[in-house]
Amino acid sequence: MKPGVAKRRGFKTAVCPFMKGPCDGGGNRDMARWPAAEQPLAPLFDPRVGQDGNGYIPCGVCSVQLPGRRGESSTDWAICPRRLLTFQPGAPAGPQESLVRKILALAGFRAGDQVRVWSEVTLKDESTSVDYRLDYVLRKEGGPPIIVEVMTASTSGGNRAKRTDIQNAFCDAVLHAAGLREEQGQSPGVNIRQVWARMASQLIVKSEIANEWGGGTIWVVQDALTDYMRKNTGLDLDALRSGDWRRGEVSVISVNMNDPGDLVLYAGPIRPEEPGGACWLDLLATPGLPDVAVLEPKLSDTAVLAALEV
Repeated sequence: MKPGVAKRRGFKTAVCPFMKGPCDGGGNRDMARWPAAEQPLAPLFDPRVGQDGNGYIPCGVCSVQLPGRRGESSTDWAICPRRLLTFQPGAPAGPQESLVRKILALAGFRAGDQVRVWSEVTLKDESTSVDYRLDYVLRKEGGPPIIVEVMTASTSGGNRAKRTDIQNAFCDAVLHAAGLREEQGQSPGVNIRQVWARMASQLIVKSEIANEWGGGTIWVVQDALTDYMRKNTGLDLDALRSGDWRRGEVSVISVNMNDPGDLVLYAGPIRPEEPGGACWLDLLATPGLPDVAVLEPKLSDTAVLAALEV
């Protein structure tokens, strides 16, 4: 099916359908940009396109699709944070609107409130060695700050020779869509464990900081990531499923990328409120302890690296 006129125009001018403005590559992929005057992509884009008019075509990759394992269906992973949420002026409309309303309600904002939004706020305090970048900070006059963090997947398999890095994969996909390349090209993979580890290292700290300020931190993640966390960590997400959020807790909104209205809130304490109670520190725990019998077959005499005498 050929794309409509509006879609083709948005493609040629590199307009993000979620920000309703020029794609910025997700704000963190400067190395993946494509020089606007360079072949073979130059003829396919408006000559005026580029980030801030500097002559670069942003690699507008919103998501990648990974094939399922052992008969499972494929999974679309968002790799650009704008794919899940943006507060850009003029947006969000349509798919993200219900998510924004959910965030504003959880944060305690009410109809008629004037909420100001800042993006990419650097938080640095030499006295405490705190050094973080906050995706968004929301605040109404006289009220406490609310931090909103968007966590999407990191790509892996950035092999230039195999053209699986973002820059070349984007080029091949565009050429295929334009009918100038028969092969579709290879997509980079997704480093799911790295995403989980990156989130775990910030989840508690940023939440504690905002809680200390009298506000809170709301995390927005994809449901594919919460499913991974449920299966591969000791976190009992079902026990943290909630209809509300109290200040002092950690809150995570799980978003279904294909159905933006399907939102699930997980909220609860950082540390257990009672022995054995569910808490977010369990994100760092194992989902189960394997029996030592799993290890024994790996320790055969033929696999010994060295025998040390003490």
